[in-house]
Amino acid sequence: MFHSTVSRREFMKGLGLAGAGIGAASLVSPVFHDLDELASSESASYRRSWWVKQNLEHHHPTVEVDWGQMKRIDQRLTTQSAYVNAQYEGLAEWKALITQGAPTLASFNGQKGNRLRDLALNAGAGYHMQSGPVKLTPVYYRSTLLGPTDGAPTPQQRNMPKWTGTPEEGSRILRAAAVFYGAGQIGGAELDHKLVFTHIKHGKTATANDATFIDTFPQPLTAGPKIEFVDDDIGHETDEIKYLPNKTLMEVGVMIPMSREAWRTDDPVAGSSIRAAANISRYRIWTTCVQPAIQVFLRSLGYTGYGYPYPDMSGGLVPAQASAVLGGVSEMGRSSEVAINPEHGSTGGYYSFLTDLPMEHDRPIDAGIFRFCHTCRKCADACPSESISQDAEPSWDIPQFDYKVPAMNMAAGKKLFWTNTHSCAKYRLSAACCICRPVCTFNVNQGSMVHELVKSTAANTSLFNGFFWSMAKPFGYGLKDPDEWWDLSLPSWGTDSTMSAFDGGYRK
Repeated sequence: MFHSTVSRREFMKGLGLAGAGIGAASLVSPVFHDLDELASSESASYRRSWWVKQNLEHHHPTVEVDWGQMKRIDQRLTTQSAYVNAQYEGLAEWKALITQGAPTLASFNGQKGNRLRDLALNAGAGYHMQSGPVKLTPVYYRSTLLGPTDGAPTPQQRNMPKWTGTPEEGSRILRAAAVFYGAGQIGGAELDHKLVFTHIKHGKTATANDATFIDTFPQPLTAGPKIEFVDDDIGHETDEIKYLPNKTLMEVGVMIPMSREAWRTDDPVAGSSIRAAANISRYRIWTTCVQPAIQVFLRSLGYTGYGYPYPDMSGGLVPAQASAVLGGVSEMGRSSEVAINPEHGSTGGYYSFLTDLPMEHDRPIDAGIFRFCHTCRKCADACPSESISQDAEPSWDIPQFDYKVPAMNMAAGKKLFWTNTHSCAKYRLSAACCICRPVCTFNVNQGSMVHELVKSTAANTSLFNGFFWSMAKPFGYGLKDPDEWWDLSLPSWGTDSTMSAFDGGYRK
């Protein structure tokens, strides 16, 4: 699995565990073979199983084809067409079958495979294909605080009762749906109102963060709408105010994986458009797929999901990293702007939404990540603007840095390694750097037992953290040549969707 000649025995010896008598020590004899020769072969760019062969001749699949008989066909004349079926069956007969079929299909609702949660999953998956003029409008222009309503019938509209279940069951079905729609992981915790932003940064007419308001504050509410709580069962919105119900809500953190290999092409000055593509892709996945699909799913169950209202596609209602940490998806890292996931490392994109669906309260995790960050400093060492803290210990105190006015972008109440995001922003005015994530020690692949061993060790003791830090280079991690990325053989979206999965994946 590695471009390395480091044997497992040598690795265990480096850990100081050789001969320790633990179970993992029995696995030290195989060697990690060098795959460079295989990677340079002609077939390396698209690897299939050994038993998949290619025919020597083009246009000759295993089903026989006579190209002399081939003619162009009319796509309108398929059996997806009412006209074609009516011709085959007879017009009156086909109309009768349509009339008879609708109530028959409706009668299946409520049966196994067509219970309300199954119908809701399908509604979320297919909301974007609804007919009518609305389909001509890009989905992100239809994103609202409560989500789409087209293609999202409520239980009452289906003549079915609202979904009910235990909080544990609520968490399970929402997690299953979210992952199905494209999320990597989710986790939920009861919302504390102190985490809700006072305003969001995008409005219908303008963006509060835009240079238009470089010397103006506060901006008009149409550029930065306010968030208020009201004593209503369901929230609503205007152009100037987003209203949330003053009742118990769950704050759900969502992690969308990004391509590690694409992130590794970054440069501290010029950046990399490949890395930028990996970063922006998470917004596409969240904005056009995951968020609206989840909102339709919840509406179809009889509940509400409060998401990022258009055009606020990067801010949301609460800090996304906070949702991830409190919901047990990730831990904070040395950079106070980055959360790190145990499975996907530092290259995760984080989002959040609120819901009144009864859910189990997930607990924050301890995978040894934040403790590891105490001694690692790789991101801080790589930061060209020196924006990431080099401190040995985190602090409750918000630093003033060299700001001309008191710090206004950081909230008290967290013991962090505080990042100077202003100096980062200033550096990035003339550079395209995002180097802190790809150099992270946790930005490693997942395909071998050795990573489980490393992570499980780091989660229980910091004794070997220095050794783990030093092993990244021999194992081939770190920054890569962007031109080499185009010749890699990567999974869909550049990410391993089987991580943390126990069904349908390798972790069976």
